[in-house]
Amino acid sequence: MTTTIKNRPAPGPTKRSAKRAAPKPRRFKTFPTEILPAEMSNSTDPQRQIFKADGPARPLLAVLIFVLLVALALAMIFAVTKNVITEFNFARTLFQESPAKTVASQDLRRFLPQNDSLHGDSGHDHLGHNQLHQHATTPTEMAAACTGDGMAARTASSNPSQVYAFVAANLEDVSNAISRTCDTINTYVPEWLILSENGIDWLQSGHTGESVPYIVRNNPFGGHPIQPLIHVQADVLEGKNPDLWAKTADLAVTEGWSGLCFDVRRLEVENLRKALGEIEGVQASFTQKGLENCVVVAPDQIEALAYSAELPDRVILPIVQNSFRLSIYEESPAPLDWFEETLVRAQDIIPSEKLVVGLASGGVHWSTAEPVPEFISYADAMSQADQYRAFAGYSPEKGHGLISYMDSAGERNMIWYLDAVSHYSQLLSVSEANIDGVAIWGLGQEDPSIWPLLSNADILSEDAFASLKEIDLGSFVSYRGEGAFIRFDQTEVPGRRTVSRDPETLRVTEAITDPLPTPVIGQRYGALPDKSILLTFDDGPTKEHTQDVLDILADAEVPATFFMIGNQMFEHKSVVNAMAQNDYDFGLHTFSHPQLDRSSPNRVQVELALQSRMFSWLTGKTPVVFRAPYMRGPGPLEGEMARRLKAVIDQRYHLLGADIVPPDWRDLSPRELVDYTIEQLDGSGQVLLLHDGGGERSNTVAALALLIPELKARGYEFISLKEAMASFGTPYETRQVSQLESFESLAFSGVGSGATWVSYIVPLAVLLGVLRALTLFVLAIRSKRLSRSDLRHRTGDFTAPVTVVIPAYNEEKSILKTIYSVLDSDYPNLSVLIVDDGSTDATYDLVSKTYLNNPKVQILRQPNGGKWKAANLAFAHVTTDYVVAIDADTIVAPDAIRRLMQPLRNPKVGAVAGKIMVGNPNNLLTKLEKLEYTVAQNIDRRAYETINAIMVVPGAFGAWRTAAVRECGYYSSQTLAEDTDLTISLLEAGYVVRAAEKAYAYTEAPASVGTLMKQRMRWSIGILQSAWKHRATIRKGHAIGLVGLTDLVLFGVIMPLLGPIIDLLLVLMLARFITSFDGTSFDAFTARDYIVLSIFLALPLLEMIMADYAVRSEPSTPRRMVFLLLLNRLIYRQLLIVNVYRSLWRILTGRLTGWHKLRRFGTVQAPVRQTVAARVSMG
Repeated sequence: MTTTIKNRPAPGPTKRSAKRAAPKPRRFKTFPTEILPAEMSNSTDPQRQIFKADGPARPLLAVLIFVLLVALALAMIFAVTKNVITEFNFARTLFQESPAKTVASQDLRRFLPQNDSLHGDSGHDHLGHNQLHQHATTPTEMAAACTGDGMAARTASSNPSQVYAFVAANLEDVSNAISRTCDTINTYVPEWLILSENGIDWLQSGHTGESVPYIVRNNPFGGHPIQPLIHVQADVLEGKNPDLWAKTADLAVTEGWSGLCFDVRRLEVENLRKALGEIEGVQASFTQKGLENCVVVAPDQIEALAYSAELPDRVILPIVQNSFRLSIYEESPAPLDWFEETLVRAQDIIPSEKLVVGLASGGVHWSTAEPVPEFISYADAMSQADQYRAFAGYSPEKGHGLISYMDSAGERNMIWYLDAVSHYSQLLSVSEANIDGVAIWGLGQEDPSIWPLLSNADILSEDAFASLKEIDLGSFVSYRGEGAFIRFDQTEVPGRRTVSRDPETLRVTEAITDPLPTPVIGQRYGALPDKSILLTFDDGPTKEHTQDVLDILADAEVPATFFMIGNQMFEHKSVVNAMAQNDYDFGLHTFSHPQLDRSSPNRVQVELALQSRMFSWLTGKTPVVFRAPYMRGPGPLEGEMARRLKAVIDQRYHLLGADIVPPDWRDLSPRELVDYTIEQLDGSGQVLLLHDGGGERSNTVAALALLIPELKARGYEFISLKEAMASFGTPYETRQVSQLESFESLAFSGVGSGATWVSYIVPLAVLLGVLRALTLFVLAIRSKRLSRSDLRHRTGDFTAPVTVVIPAYNEEKSILKTIYSVLDSDYPNLSVLIVDDGSTDATYDLVSKTYLNNPKVQILRQPNGGKWKAANLAFAHVTTDYVVAIDADTIVAPDAIRRLMQPLRNPKVGAVAGKIMVGNPNNLLTKLEKLEYTVAQNIDRRAYETINAIMVVPGAFGAWRTAAVRECGYYSSQTLAEDTDLTISLLEAGYVVRAAEKAYAYTEAPASVGTLMKQRMRWSIGILQSAWKHRATIRKGHAIGLVGLTDLVLFGVIMPLLGPIIDLLLVLMLARFITSFDGTSFDAFTARDYIVLSIFLALPLLEMIMADYAVRSEPSTPRRMVFLLLLNRLIYRQLLIVNVYRSLWRILTGRLTGWHKLRRFGTVQAPVRQTVAARVSMG
């Protein structure tokens, strides 16, 4: 039906609009719709044209597919989010724990070499894969705990001001020792070197196999002076290599030591004199190089020093009886009377200023069951007393503590020990002799109360005496029982001493310890049958080695237990499934292999819970046996580590240690690994630990093939974890799985099934994003240069007549400002045509009354049909060859229309896009929109202009060639983005679309999230409709299809769909990167990790550079806007991603949207040029 449009209110007016019947001025013409082409008069709802859904029916299959995809994405996001939270916990742990606390729990034993023959048994240290280089404590960390200068700054006092500490090569618990003492010790004397006829050799660790040079380079003593102890062998005195002695000083200078201590205690008298002569010979060299030269002698060698013409700078005299003297059952290590006699003998020969008195620490444990005594620490002595309810007494005659008891086997035991009370009496003797130097001989074995005693400046003070009362062994661990498994039955118990002394001599006469101090107590259980081997593997699975291990085990029919890392399991699921199918046992080894002594309890719990869920998903089993990463094989020696493990074990876990740990992280041959293992066999049941992951393990695999038959030949039987636990439990949990855990398993399944494409396709997608951004950036820069070249060659302004078309619907708040800005333009030949699209407010009345007498302004009115129809009515009416179409809330700059029209002088140009600026940047949201507009128009649009692929000439401000629009069929009703649709049609028809860089127009952007989402949903659906409508351009080879539409699909739809996963993976990788720092490096990060992380970080970095370029291209935009890019990624971008999901859902369900009129507030601010015409028109 044909309808004639009169100047009357729109259908269905309100009472208010009815009263304001529009006047009928002679120049406001009426237009029948018959003049419109058929497709222009079609009032069909545009949402019914593209992605049509007939009636209430829904495309059920599409909906189901979409729901499944979203469910999978949610499952993946759920699982990844859990991992992100875990890693965030890890990072928070690293930054929240104090340096001192971190250092106190460090496993510094890995710094020190071992020599079993020098000081007790070494044990075996399980340090994991390449752990020395990956997880050694750094000098910075040690400096954090050892920031003081010890006692060097103290003034003269009755207490020695020079304190040395001997660090034995086999001391495993170095971390506690150093953290307790660094504020008291002046100089550390670590047992590091041997001087023999073969040269100067580094000692090698007996329990880690690591050599000392690495240890030296990573000085663990926090910058304190180091004078390594160098054992002098008799063969070096035969004169075969006379230059060796001189090289010692050079070595000390090279390594940055303060000097060297030559240990001559094992030399006979004749060789001792030769050695003292050699030491005297290098004294001048040491002095010249600023080094301190010292010698360590035994009490029975004192007299030999009299033959030296010049003694070294220091003579360290450990006053402790030798092992031959201690073969007497009733003898104590350093009886007080003998100590004082030795001190007098020493002073007769050694000047007091050179003498350093060594105070022995720890004790000697005698048992009638053993022919020789055992040296034990003070903490172990107290543990023994606690276990057998023995009395810890004190012998004033010996100056020693004494423990005596009968053990469970009926054997008599006696422990003589030196504690702080013993040292108090010894220090009194040292003070009376005016000797200023002492050495704690046997760091780590001492009663910790010695340190506050030594820290006190005056040994005679009441404070010094009072420091003997409190005893805290909380940093020590002592073990009881036998077995492969460990639990911690009790934490430390503080002790207290009641001490009495002689008022004249001040010597201690009585010391009663009640309650007894005890360290953290570790209980071993689950002893294995004799000559049995529980074979275990740590740090896998790996693609390279674990499968080879499984093949060897299958051929030999040997059971094994695998303590795997969660993220490795995730990466090698097929290997885990193969293990489960062949009935191998499993144990927990955490999800990401952190150092637990540097991790919070919450992190440890999350690590194990996460790995338990993964085991449940992959194998259907939930292990309850746990082995801590980097744990010393027989169990931790640090109280803090033990307490953390106790918190884990008490939940429901069994902690498994290791008896034999071949150092397969070192470059040892398969034969060497086998020999090492054979040497550790003792006939009992033992746990053997090898590594199938964490590094190159080819030698381990080869050694395994040799080791299994050799162990069998020696009569050893391999047992499973189930067999090992048969007497007290089962390796797996039997409780019912909760619904939450079932959902977590589903999440893992979702992640697992998509792990390959997530780990490869997502980084590839991000890489494509980086390449796209780089390409756009380069093209944008080129486009700007071309635009400048065009301006230089342009002669005169193009000022052909133009009609400014303004479709309006309920725009009473902004329409007059818009018209005013157009009339304020400096363009000489323009007219204005407003099409009122059935407004229900005062839009029509305001325009008709205000511009009644202005010949440049005309207004048409039609029933509400949509913006596309209003614009088409205007195009059908105009008589000019060019049209500038703007929105009813757009404010154009005075020179904007003139600049916009210039490219149209080229007859090939069909349309020109103006530059839209946000005119109301009043809150955070609109500022983010302003940044978005700025970047899009100065980067993306410029880039697309170079290949004639500008996809949108904005309806808010664009110029059109009238004939081109009519040729392409006007605005279409088939899409919600009529401007995009028409632009693509022009490009298909062979026209060129350009951009006017300096043609500014200001629009009112949505100021609330709700209005923004409505606007962007219409844009998203409309653009997707346009892309679908013009998909043939891809096949035809048009730039708009091959580049524009392809880019739209990839980066306008697919990338936003992947957006949450990409962001979560970026957070996850950053967290992993932070938490992989082990104190020295980020070695846990693989080369691929670095590449992927670089790709993920390159995109936001490049976006920041591009945003800065875009902002600098707009002089009116402040540079600080660039810093909103972070909020853009965190907030604004997420809103747009949500909008893409909503748009796709609407498309798939057929519930599209109409032309939602956004509420306007008239808040646009823009520059104006008040011309006479404009002022008159307003009057």
